[in-house]
Amino acid sequence: MSANSIRTVLPLSLVTGASMLAMDFYLPAVPNLQASFGVDVTLAQATIALFLAGLAASQLLWAEALTRLGPRHSVQIGIWMLVATSLGCALAPTIEFLLLMRLIQGVAAGAAMVVAPSVVRATLSDADAVRGVATISMVEAIIPAAGPVLGAALLGYTGWRGTFWVIGGLTLLVLPFVVRVTPRELPGLDRTVNASYAAVLGTSKFRRLTVSHALSFGAMLACVASAPQLVVNALGLGPSAFSMLQVVGVASFIAGASQAGRISKRLGVGNTIQLGAWLQALVCAAMLALSFFMPLSFTGLAIFWSAFCAGLAIRGPATFSEVLALPPAQMGRASALLTLAVLVAGALGTQAAAPFMDGRSIAPLMTIMLVACVASLAVVLPYPRPNGQTTPATPQAR
Repeated sequence: MSANSIRTVLPLSLVTGASMLAMDFYLPAVPNLQASFGVDVTLAQATIALFLAGLAASQLLWAEALTRLGPRHSVQIGIWMLVATSLGCALAPTIEFLLLMRLIQGVAAGAAMVVAPSVVRATLSDADAVRGVATISMVEAIIPAAGPVLGAALLGYTGWRGTFWVIGGLTLLVLPFVVRVTPRELPGLDRTVNASYAAVLGTSKFRRLTVSHALSFGAMLACVASAPQLVVNALGLGPSAFSMLQVVGVASFIAGASQAGRISKRLGVGNTIQLGAWLQALVCAAMLALSFFMPLSFTGLAIFWSAFCAGLAIRGPATFSEVLALPPAQMGRASALLTLAVLVAGALGTQAAAPFMDGRSIAPLMTIMLVACVASLAVVLPYPRPNGQTTPATPQAR
């Protein structure tokens, strides 16, 4: 990436990371919070569920804000909401007030997920857009792995309220840098273009790439949600095995994402997406076949997970860049629909695998993942044409 592109991508990556910290940095504090308020585990866990509900529901809200208010105002509102709700959580007098703050905090965190990729796609060249989305993806991979570790370390010095003070402070620190690189309007914005959800969904290429990416990501989330039970029931290992598996997956994802731009430039965007889809489908098929002939081992599971995450890292940035290869007026709604599809697919995949996680075989999970990955591959074979849509030019003015 050029120096100018890095100056754009880095602050957007930081605000995305700060938004995700509100989820992952907080996780180790849940038992501490439960004891502090004297509530049962259901209410304590609801602070997580409501955050995720707000995050999912906010996607369409921020798409509207991006279209009507512009990216700069949208991200400013989102950051200030995140700071305010972090302070509200830190000072919460009751569990009911905390639950309300967590719901609104989830809504606030959704701003970065809609605005950041839209700005990257609209302001950078095609090649740098893929690299930019890959950089944001690497941050999104690092935070879930590092956030709980850092949150647990912080609990050694402060209670659960201190977690939210830190989240609010870090979010406030990135505000001036993000505002500086975020344009008031997306370059090339033409408000006469039909930017309705119907118009976005009416593009065959958008529909196919969104479905393909959602299926791929849903398979990944199903595996992440099932792995803690899998390592205990099928491997007889403790929680540390799951942590190690996460480290392997994140490291592999970062390695793949760091090369995504280079691969895309060499093979072309379409071939890169198909390459990642083929890799994911093949490793799922291989793992399913092996499960019938030999017992599962942690080494085998780690190798599978590493290859699967690498496939997602290779195809993900290129897919996001292609999905947003629309007129700028449509980018916000396109980004929101893609993220919403991913969250829904992840929830469905997790629920589909749940009934089988008390057994000792990995075959049911691999079957679900294989079906999703084969369907994901089939949707992009052959690679969809743009249906007359062209990638917008990249104006330099902000």
